[in-house]
Amino acid sequence: MAKGVREREFQNLMIQWSLPMGWGYTAGRSLSRETTQTVVADQLRDAIVRLNPGLINGYDVDAVVEEITATVNAVDGGLVRANEQVLQILRGHKQFRNSNGEWHALKVIDFERPTANALVVSDEVTITVPGKTSRRFDLVYWVNGLPLVVVEVKSPTSKSGWADAAREINDVYATEYPWFFTPNVFSVASDGLKLRFGAAGAPLNKWQPFRSTDDAEDLSGQADVKRSVELLLNPATILDMLANFALFDTSGGGADVKYLPRYPQMEAAHLIHERVLEGGSKGLVWHHQGSGKTLLMVFAASLLLADMRTESPTIILLSDRTQLVRQTSGVYTSAMGDAYFHQPATSRELRSLLADDTRGVISTTVHKFKDAGKDLSTRDNVIVLVDEAHRTQSAKSQSLAGQMRAALPKAKFFGMTGTPIKNLATDTFALFGEETDPNRVMHRYSVTRSLRDEATVPVMLDPHPISFEMNDKALQAEFDQFADDFDLDDPDREALSRKFGRLTSVFANQERIDTVCQHIVDHYLSGAYRNGLKAQVVAYNRELAVAYTDKINELLAGYEASQVLAEVGKHERITAEVNISVSESKDEEPEMKPYFLSETDEEEQKRRFLTPDHPLCFLVVTAKLMTGFDAPNEGVLYLDKPLKAHNLFQTITRPNRTWVSPTGFVKTDGVVVDYIGLAEEVQRAVVDPTSQVTGKGGGFITDLTELVAEFRTTFARIEDLFVDVDGVDFTVHGYESVRAINAFLDGSPDAAEQFSKDYRLLARLFPLISTDKRVAKYRDGFALFGSVYTTLFKKSSDEERKERLAELGPMVLEIINAHVHSFSVVAAREEALVLDAQGITILKELLALVRPKPGKDDESKKPPSAKEILDNIKAALDRGVEPGSAKYTALAERIKQLRDRIIQNAQDSLDFLSEALRVARAIVDAEKHPDEAVVVLDDDHIGVLSRIIRDHAPAGLTITERNLAEEIDKVVKQTLAKSWDNADARNRGVRRATAAVFRRYVLKPVGEPYNSTVAYIEAHYLVD
Repeated sequence: MAKGVREREFQNLMIQWSLPMGWGYTAGRSLSRETTQTVVADQLRDAIVRLNPGLINGYDVDAVVEEITATVNAVDGGLVRANEQVLQILRGHKQFRNSNGEWHALKVIDFERPTANALVVSDEVTITVPGKTSRRFDLVYWVNGLPLVVVEVKSPTSKSGWADAAREINDVYATEYPWFFTPNVFSVASDGLKLRFGAAGAPLNKWQPFRSTDDAEDLSGQADVKRSVELLLNPATILDMLANFALFDTSGGGADVKYLPRYPQMEAAHLIHERVLEGGSKGLVWHHQGSGKTLLMVFAASLLLADMRTESPTIILLSDRTQLVRQTSGVYTSAMGDAYFHQPATSRELRSLLADDTRGVISTTVHKFKDAGKDLSTRDNVIVLVDEAHRTQSAKSQSLAGQMRAALPKAKFFGMTGTPIKNLATDTFALFGEETDPNRVMHRYSVTRSLRDEATVPVMLDPHPISFEMNDKALQAEFDQFADDFDLDDPDREALSRKFGRLTSVFANQERIDTVCQHIVDHYLSGAYRNGLKAQVVAYNRELAVAYTDKINELLAGYEASQVLAEVGKHERITAEVNISVSESKDEEPEMKPYFLSETDEEEQKRRFLTPDHPLCFLVVTAKLMTGFDAPNEGVLYLDKPLKAHNLFQTITRPNRTWVSPTGFVKTDGVVVDYIGLAEEVQRAVVDPTSQVTGKGGGFITDLTELVAEFRTTFARIEDLFVDVDGVDFTVHGYESVRAINAFLDGSPDAAEQFSKDYRLLARLFPLISTDKRVAKYRDGFALFGSVYTTLFKKSSDEERKERLAELGPMVLEIINAHVHSFSVVAAREEALVLDAQGITILKELLALVRPKPGKDDESKKPPSAKEILDNIKAALDRGVEPGSAKYTALAERIKQLRDRIIQNAQDSLDFLSEALRVARAIVDAEKHPDEAVVVLDDDHIGVLSRIIRDHAPAGLTITERNLAEEIDKVVKQTLAKSWDNADARNRGVRRATAAVFRRYVLKPVGEPYNSTVAYIEAHYLVD
């Protein structure tokens, strides 16, 4: 594809950064391959000969190369399966038959000495086949003639970002030429300011940054990209990822998946591996909740099993829930085969596996070690990887964990946690942490890194405590009277007081249930539902979970909810379901038995909840699914149960997973609506115990009250900035205030800079608190400031705009567009016109018709007022049309209507100018044809362009009328300036030029609104 200079410069930078790491540069056009070929065959051939000195003489090397190439070019079964098959060959796991009929595995890559391989980076690598569009990859990193990494870059100064580059890889390159990606370890997308890597075809939220936990957390921009290139595109990293970390789940039962590690997973897995080799016995890994600890254990196990120095270890993957065991079974099975993966169904089966000295992976729960006895296995290469190490782990000998340690006295224990449990009686840091590790933590992935890497999203705490009034004396008096009436003795009175004086009685109050459920439904339908997100409700006990589910379903079936559903247009009905612990025993309460879920039922329920378009939108729980349930599409959790410490932490992190909806909505935060008033308890619960920096919220929990306070403070700071500006009303979104503030900022660059900074903060805060009643009175003021900011934004240079866009992000721009109105024409007759560029274009044409060209002495005059324009139109009318005629009357009426619109504070410049232009043209027509009747017709083409663009612009795209109008005006001028052979040639030129404009604005030059825009131009400007 054609590139701008800056994009090519960034490509060259990446090549320069790669050369010191051992890569040699060869231009794509100079590679010894045809453009139809994926593999550089001569390099692959040389590598096979070089890496298999004792075996290769018995082989027809060309035949081996052909066999490998044929496998590379085959994509039967889909790209993920083909990729898995080719990577097995690259890892040296495939056997080839020699001339004597013997089978041997042949090396294709030297993993021990990465720089001993043929390492080539190429730019502008073309791939083509007959009948397909030729494509060109920006950069390809070749190892022994195999394309292991494909890079797509965008210019740092273009409107496209890394996500556009990733989409190009997924939707164009890997779709049209999948065989080029069967040897692919990973692909890279970068815009010069950010870099992300991922598996070709993986959704964008799975594309991750690659950094180092040893580096500063505030590294950004090109420095961050350079560091990522040095880390990720180092030959040792690529081959390490190929050999040990690219895992697949192609075991069936769902879509095929390729797993690539996040950099903290890669670092931690290596540390576990190294400690085992060094003879260490334990280690604690603290990674923020939701950042992938379960998959980290899979990567660590893969490293340990592949290393001969560990002498065929037994690796126990320990969870406290069976669903976590099932969660990773497909990856293990696909990566290691059924023979090396064991999932005992009973305690007896587990004991048998350990007693029989079984090697490989045993995935089980801690509960199966109950009564296991001592010395079940005394080997020292038994390695236990404990997920959620803060749960069920205790040093007490009689605990389940104590019995496990007695059964495995020489085992090595590595705990994974992200929960702040350092000060609990059972100290996980002391149990798993090595004393020589800083703070007893072997590897740490902080909350702030997780948020910065977008591995998780922040959680907003929205407190809505339910208050109630109670007259203690009256209550006690009524109770005493009741007890007297029934002749209750003191023990009976005490028993009743204990039973019904508990918190349960308050929670079970029907009025409270109705109040909470009504708020839940209103809150959900006004926000999360519209973005495709789902909700979880945590109730006080099982009975209340059922009551909440019934009430929520009743409200969801009501008129108000149906109105919202009809407006969104996705579902006719949505529902809530309950998930609580119900046993099948005869002692179970009869009213609870209908809510029993088998294991299959529960998995089916979770599947429906995780399906974006399924009408199951609420799961109501009390204990189950509060931990260990990974639901990325959960956007809000309604908490109506007192919780403490790690249980509270685990619960409130449910909505912190990243997610992108099928329609492209990006989840930027999760919300916890707190009906109990747990703010202080939350702040204590979420403190990062491994951080050297103390502070509330652990870096990812924000109390909505704090956000409201910050919004108010920032708003007041802007008010103070404009306190001396005359004619400003902060409670009204009016043009006069916008104009006065803009005049003030034009004369004070420092004030403009301070305002811009504070407004951007307001714009970031507003979507998080917009539904809060405490900010309702600020809405008009926020919209007023938005109009001022939009005016400043339009005046900015391209470089300034890019800087602001990068800071604001698409979300803030959407907010500005949704809440800000543009004022283009003054609201009083005697004021000067304030016009955008499209309005100026129409005005120029209008003035050319109704007033003479200004002389030299007129150039310094102020812009014409609205009254001036109308008076000029009237004067032209008087000159060209006989007063009293029907023509005069019709036109005069139009002028009067136009003047009335201005008097009535009309604020839409395009409507006003378009109407004025129609009148002016009718006047000219009357002057040219005085004897003919004048018919004033509405021209549907005039003034429509901005509406077309507004109605069809992509979500999040800001296209100012000024910029687009100027571009179209250039097309008109250039078209008119040329000599055309005929109208067809001219119209083709118009289409080509218009298409170029649309591409610059990221609008497709096909279909609508492109066709309507061309028609508008041809009809309005280019009539023969």
